[in-house]
Amino acid sequence: MYESFENLSDEKRNKIIEASLEEFAKKGYERASTNVIVKNAGISKGLLFHYFKTKKNLFIYLFDRIVEEFVAAFYEFIDDSSADIFDRLMSWTIIKFKLYFKKPLEYRFLTISIYDSPEEIKDEILKRYGRISSEVMKRFMENLDLSRFRKDVDIDRALSFIMTSIEAIGNNYIKMYNHDIDKLVADKDKIIDDLKSCIYILKHGIYEK
Repeated sequence: MYESFENLSDEKRNKIIEASLEEFAKKGYERASTNVIVKNAGISKGLLFHYFKTKKNLFIYLFDRIVEEFVAAFYEFIDDSSADIFDRLMSWTIIKFKLYFKKPLEYRFLTISIYDSPEEIKDEILKRYGRISSEVMKRFMENLDLSRFRKDVDIDRALSFIMTSIEAIGNNYIKMYNHDIDKLVADKDKIIDDLKSCIYILKHGIYEK
């Protein structure tokens, strides 16, 4: 679908991607201006729409591309050697924060895409996000030891609650710092300690004594 764009030189392609990413990440989908994008990318508006046809296609292309890059980077660094769900959860969460520290603009774009997308694109974004989340969750669950769960706990509901809780905590920090990467990095030890405390509470409410 985007063959003419993919056939551009790396330099030209990356310039358009960077200009689009910056505009969407800072302003969101609706307020982002294709006029600003083409100006910063050094191309004509007609050329941009030759490559993508619509602003929506450009946004979704960017979403797919960044998700693919993040998932690849995430899988490169994850440690799934521990069979304990809480140890693995802590490890994976720290890696997510490290990716955020490394690529805050891309992470901001994904956050806006998933949690603040307008009706025009929400269904397509959530469908894509759901598919990726399902794949990541499948990898997360591989070879886990669930034998320590309390006998009166519904494992499926407990797993859903655990993942939702940790994701909510991480997203809350991102919103709290309003994507101020310098302050977030400065406070990362405090944030990780807080995450450990939350995981401890979850662990001792769900595991057998």
